[in-house]
Amino acid sequence: MADFSVSVRRGEIEVTVHAGSVDEAITSLGDLKRVLEAAEAELRPKAPEAVATSFKRRGRSEAVIAQEVIESHLLPSGCFSAPRSTAEVRDEIQRVTGLRLQSRKVSQALGNLYKKGLLRRIGSRGDYRYVAV
Repeated sequence: MADFSVSVRRGEIEVTVHAGSVDEAITSLGDLKRVLEAAEAELRPKAPEAVATSFKRRGRSEAVIAQEVIESHLLPSGCFSAPRSTAEVRDEIQRVTGLRLQSRKVSQALGNLYKKGLLRRIGSRGDYRYVAV
């Protein structure tokens, strides 16, 4: 009897289903998708509610908020394992926190983290990409 396996990989998550027949493998695809989505949801960094509310109440600058989110969520999650542009970082901050920050403020935060030695810069001025040290 033949053994069939179907694997799906997204990022660092890989889910595999083993089946005894092609039909069984095909009918298991829905379960495979649900397991993959559940694993992604569980591993996804949670949105820091305190950052969003403190931004409105205390009037902290967007650059400070961007820097805190990058240091506390994006760096530990491996977001900077590949070079990232300011726009990519800005989009990731929005995904994590729900805040749409100004590009120049995110760029300022990335520059501060570069000066602190937490990030490296690749490229030329106006086209920098940032990667973890």
